[in-house]
This record gives sequence, C-alpha cells and structure tokens, in this order.
Amino acid sequence: MALTLNSSTTSYRDWKTLFQFNDSETGDLIDFTGAFIAIAVEDADGCQKVLATTDNGKITIISTGIFELSVPYTEMDLCPGSYPIGGYYQANGETVDAFEGSLSIRKGIPKP
Repeated sequence: MALTLNSSTTSYRDWKTLFQFNDSETGDLIDFTGAFIAIAVEDADGCQKVLATTDNGKITIISTGIFELSVPYTEMDLCPGSYPIGGYYQANGETVDAFEGSLSIRKGIPKP
C-alpha cells in the first residue's frame, strides 16, 4: 500500500494532522494496535529535519486505522519551501511503506 501525500503547514504553528489508513484489498481500517509508526521529513540534501514516531510521542494511535501526528513548532525548524516526507509502520512482523510525498512549508505571520 503506497499513497502520495501532499500537505502544507505554516512555519510558526504546531503541525497536527490525522491520518487514516484502509486495507487496499478489503477497504477495512488497518489495526495499528501495538504498531510502530514513523514519519520523517528531509531537506533537499536528504538530511532528516523532523522525525515523528510512536516511540517519541509525536505519533499517537487514536483508533483503528487512525493516528495523529503532532509536532510542536519549536521542533519544525523548517524554512518556507517544499520538503520530501515519507512514512512507514511495523506491525505483525511486517514493515510497510505507507506513503511518500511532499510537505510545503508556508511562511506565516505570527499571531498571539
């Protein structure tokens, strides 16, 4: 199962996104119970800029098939532009590439 993600966020706010994954054959929501999930954002040189995982608390499994990514703006450290992003999960002895794509960072005007 591979999908393409095209997302955007501003450079001055927390980045929170819900993800939902369905089995491509059955359409059922994927059970992430006990799974390790990782999402990484890289710069143009391939250097990792953001790493969110279930282990570091930046990814939380919400319910069957749904998890939330939550990265505080203090950890984003990304200038406006486009960045490669990808994610995978490990469950039931399998490692599955879940998605790849791009994340666009927009310059924001800070608000209180």
